Amino acid sequence: MHDINRIIVVDLLYLGDLIFAYPFFEELRKNYPEARIDLVANSKFAEIVRENDNIDHVYSFNKEWPAARSFSFVRKLKKNNYHLGLNIHGNWRTALLLKLIAPDYSAGYGGKGRGVFLDKELKTADNKHMTEVYLDFLKDIGCNISGQEIVPVINFADKTDQIEKNLYSKLKEKNLSFGKDYIVLNTGGSWPTKQWPEEYFAQLADMIISAGSIALFVGGPGDVKRVKKIMDLMKFQADNICGQTSLLELALVMKKSRLVISGDTGPIHVAAAVGTDTITIFGPSDEVKYQPKGSGNNSIVKNNNLDCRPCGEHQCPLKHHKCMVDISPELIFAELKNRGMIK
Repeated sequence: MHDINRIIVVDLLYLGDLIFAYPFFEELRKNYPEARIDLVANSKFAEIVRENDNIDHVYSFNKEWPAARSFSFVRKLKKNNYHLGLNIHGNWRTALLLKLIAPDYSAGYGGKGRGVFLDKELKTADNKHMTEVYLDFLKDIGCNISGQEIVPVINFADKTDQIEKNLYSKLKEKNLSFGKDYIVLNTGGSWPTKQWPEEYFAQLADMIISAGSIALFVGGPGDVKRVKKIMDLMKFQADNICGQTSLLELALVMKKSRLVISGDTGPIHVAAAVGTDTITIFGPSDEVKYQPKGSGNNSIVKNNNLDCRPCGEHQCPLKHHKCMVDISPELIFAELKNRGMIK
């Protein structure tokens, strides 16, 4: 495909999926260095991908918009007269969205009849990491791929000073600072089955503090009540900025921390992409596809004694949730000691 000057990419998936798409955009830019490359992203996460130098403009799409607002959004994008449209999300909403934006040529993931909306229908591999899946997408539409492994890297660009200034004010209000060697705990998860038990986080945080290190809880507004429950279960006092940071501020907190511990959820992929070491507790999701990628030391902890995982279910079909319950706080603490994070 040549003479392509305007490209629109549609991806309304979760934060982690957007992070995994960073190598995709890097390679897309190499193939079309002079093209305008735009992205339609979930409004909850658009802020962080706006700092991606390989994307010219990020359009925020709110899945809760009424039909009239959504069609108004589509009409605006249609006026851009895109030459190429890429649907790397692959559901009915994004398939229809791209069809209405009406690029000259469209390609994307089909299945379940969605291919009718596309000029080229692609299939995904089940046994590859998502970064590789997205790069295969580009190969399938004729792009040249460098062949070297590319890990997601979040670049704060010229906003670092302003983000740091805003964050410093928030930390100062809580008597916190950048100078502390935080071990960050992110407790949330987009599915209940991805969430490590509250009492386990409480016990782990107490272990970290009793060993002389500093535990810092982070998360979004939806995690505030959960973190409060966890802190109420603790013997010691942990630091907490859950629900008080923007995504870019959260990324900077993680960048300046020693290590981040979390289940398989968006912030752990942000942590890996800013180069911070991570420990990810995997339950129902597939680590082959979703293991964090970054320049730091990224390890995973999973229950190897179960035939039922990874099931990918939002509720445990067997009602025991052993994929998470059987991973003890002592096991995670031992990993910290093995890394030399705890004396």
